[in-house]
Amino acid sequence: MFHLLLAARSGPARLLGPPASLPGLEALWSPRALLLWLAWLGLQAALYLLPARKVAEGQELKDKSRLRYPINGNPIYDFFLGRELNPRICFFDFKYFCELRPGLIGWVLINLALLMKEAELQGSPSLAMWLVNGFQLLYVGDALWHEEAILTTMDITHDGFGFMLAFGDIAWVPFTYSLQAQFLLHHPQPLGLPMASVICLINAIGYYIFRGANSQKNTFRKNPSDPRVAGLETISTATGRKLLVSGWWGMVRHPNYLGDLIMALAWSLPC
Repeated sequence: MFHLLLAARSGPARLLGPPASLPGLEALWSPRALLLWLAWLGLQAALYLLPARKVAEGQELKDKSRLRYPINGNPIYDFFLGRELNPRICFFDFKYFCELRPGLIGWVLINLALLMKEAELQGSPSLAMWLVNGFQLLYVGDALWHEEAILTTMDITHDGFGFMLAFGDIAWVPFTYSLQAQFLLHHPQPLGLPMASVICLINAIGYYIFRGANSQKNTFRKNPSDPRVAGLETISTATGRKLLVSGWWGMVRHPNYLGDLIMALAWSLPC
């Protein structure tokens, strides 16, 4: 992660090779930054604990909704992938909280800070910076608008909450997903309206595929008898679950990831 961040702000911005220069240890530590980070987590935790208008039920787990608490295991494996599926204190679910709130919203906050910094340095934000901010704001807004859909994802129903998810949610997402904006701050790129329009079209196509596939998948996982998905063709697995092989999944194996990849291309083209 540090390599990507350093490469994005270096002169040549080359990934294949060492960074042009390494920061001193004093540059990697800031009490103010630590306090800001803790305040950000605290704010998100406070918002998370506010009374919600709607309570959504998650997927039924293998143990019939009873949480798993394994006792024995490999310490390295347990640290990385997590021993506990849904660690909680009262109503505070640590995995569910980290999946969407501090890192994902923090990503938008970092992008906005980079846009403001570019405006300070250049007089106004560039069109490329506006596009990257807009595209990624749409992506995060979509995730928050469809927050209930996360309850049917593998992260929630299958993966333990270990270093992999904790680091991914809180560090990897906000600091590497904002690489495009970081690159543009240090390497401004001219972008005309015709090319910007093409890039917007690419992002729209990616988002259409991404949203359509994810909505279909979430509806099917929640209720296979739902009229919107009841007529879709499926195959049974060894575990007794069913997999979609028609609809969006009749055209490509992972249409949701295809949409993700097309949008990621649109985010990178302004760079």
